[in-house]
Amino acid sequence: MATRMRSESAQRVSGCVTALLREQPFFGSLALRLPVRPDAGRETLASDGREIRYSPQWIAETDAHVIETAIARVVLACALKHHTRRGERDPERWQRASQLVTHGLLRDAGFTLPPDSEAWDGISVEQAYDRLPEPDEGDSGGGDPPGAGGGSGADAAGAPTDDGRDPSNRGDDGEQSGDGDDGEADGSTEPSNDDGGPGNESDNAPTSCDPAGTGEVMDAPAGGGEDGNGDDGPSARDTAAEEQAWDEAMHQALSLAKAEGKAPGGIEETVRGAHAGTLDWRSLLRRYMTDAAKSDYSWSVPNRRFIDSGLYLPSIRSEGMEAIAVIIDTSGSLPAATLAAFWAELREVATEIRPESVVVLQVDAAVQDAAEYAPDDLPEEIAVKGRGGTDFRPGFEWLDEQGIRPAVCLYFTDMECSRYPGTEPSFPTIWVNYSTPPADWNREPWGERIDIPPGPGARP
Repeated sequence: MATRMRSESAQRVSGCVTALLREQPFFGSLALRLPVRPDAGRETLASDGREIRYSPQWIAETDAHVIETAIARVVLACALKHHTRRGERDPERWQRASQLVTHGLLRDAGFTLPPDSEAWDGISVEQAYDRLPEPDEGDSGGGDPPGAGGGSGADAAGAPTDDGRDPSNRGDDGEQSGDGDDGEADGSTEPSNDDGGPGNESDNAPTSCDPAGTGEVMDAPAGGGEDGNGDDGPSARDTAAEEQAWDEAMHQALSLAKAEGKAPGGIEETVRGAHAGTLDWRSLLRRYMTDAAKSDYSWSVPNRRFIDSGLYLPSIRSEGMEAIAVIIDTSGSLPAATLAAFWAELREVATEIRPESVVVLQVDAAVQDAAEYAPDDLPEEIAVKGRGGTDFRPGFEWLDEQGIRPAVCLYFTDMECSRYPGTEPSFPTIWVNYSTPPADWNREPWGERIDIPPGPGARP
């Protein structure tokens, strides 16, 4: 009976992830990056950012839409870094805060929550925690994490809000586990020996805690042990790597959802600003260019993370990308060092994502030079041409006249201009700003912006 329950539960989890991929691809693709395994020590379903664990009995007794909501909530909580930000806060109170601030996003995305579920909108998990009453003495202590990680290493004070805005008073060692490669977790894919009965959970796993019954978020595991068991929490380096990996996973998931026309509006706003203030401009540039690559689900190539657990789920595969356009504002005092850093990063990313071609325009008040390169043929340096006035329109007009619709357009500029095209182009535009952020008179009317901090050779 226990073996049958485990098998049927695995099939139900697989079916729920598949349903999310079809109906809620943002959440489904986030779930797809994590291994899944049974864990009788969980009340319902949980994640520590490395894997998803579920109670076979709860899965067997629970409606599919409730399971889907729980999967969506735990991956959303990890994407918002709730598993790295608890610090020394009380674990049960933190769990309640996490559920309160994610329920609203899930509700707005179309999920059905339990009738008695509360949702607090527009505040961070830290703010929700502070508003909740303190637990009575003798309740769950603040030092034991609700997960297998031995505690979060993050100093969570002032961590990013859950609507994407980021207070600046983050602790020095607020970082987390995971290598971040390819947006995948590095947790074990080996199935648990758990047969769904009691007593088979990890000896060191603290008590499960799911106040609302919508899934629990556990602390990020330490980097040393396979299950994260250990005396120390994740190091600062580990925490930073995992938070960046989840940021990149969120953007990839949003890109997939938008391609299917199923990106929830509230989620899109959250992703757009989530943690951007802590990412290096090179990481942002790489992320935006990677997002432009065509990615989709492939059922013909099963996801190897789930095969050992008896789950047949698709993999996310990239099909490469069309041409990309790079417009370089050659007016005024173009900082050579900053241009060289941008160009070096562009060349490296281009060789990785393999666009059909890279169209490079040099533009001041007019197009001064146009060239097209294969991704491997970009020159090591670029000879700047121009130095006249600034006008953002000629470069876009040239692309339109040539019938070029790039997968993404990168515009390297100091933003010292307000002459934008009258209509937004039909392709994504990334303004790579090497000066101070623009004011109201010259702020970009559309597209995304990456600000490169002023440095030697750049304007103050």
